[in-house]
Amino acid sequence: MPIFRLPIIGNLIESFSAEFKEKIKPVPGSVLKCDLAFGVKLPGGSLCHTGIYLGNDEIAEITNVDGRAVVNVVDPTDFLQGQGTNFVRTGINIYVATDGDGRALGSSRIAARARRFAKSGRRGRYDIVMNNCHMFTIKCVTGENPGAAKLTERDVEEALMDVFGCGRVTWEPTGFSTVSCSFDDDD
Repeated sequence: MPIFRLPIIGNLIESFSAEFKEKIKPVPGSVLKCDLAFGVKLPGGSLCHTGIYLGNDEIAEITNVDGRAVVNVVDPTDFLQGQGTNFVRTGINIYVATDGDGRALGSSRIAARARRFAKSGRRGRYDIVMNNCHMFTIKCVTGENPGAAKLTERDVEEALMDVFGCGRVTWEPTGFSTVSCSFDDDD
């Protein structure tokens, strides 16, 4: 069994089919994700980029800028396309973490933590294993530093299940994609 596989066709089909699914609008403090490196699958989930929705089409994310971990507030287009020297963001859509019943998971407390981190800007040296977007997202969700490396969406899902007490987390399309420019678009 290979350690990972490159499901480019599957990723494209999933992204295309998301255009026809019901769109879930994120709430402040929601966790968002988009694909990295064509959604390479690992044992714990796919490679993806995560961040925290702040409201008003603003997303807090951590990126690698010349080896430094920098927390920025970006719009959905920049979140989807990426900045700095991260993995290539190859997603077509942005997805929001939900409770499995179509309700976006998020809270004002999570959004406030993300804003506080964004105000400080820098979070030390970027490390793909120990100071990455999932570590940032989990710290915003739980208020605590994760103790071990967090590399996939499954790690983020576990933190959300613990904080929100839900039995599962699903990722649903937000309606923001490479063809729309706002979470508030009604088209």
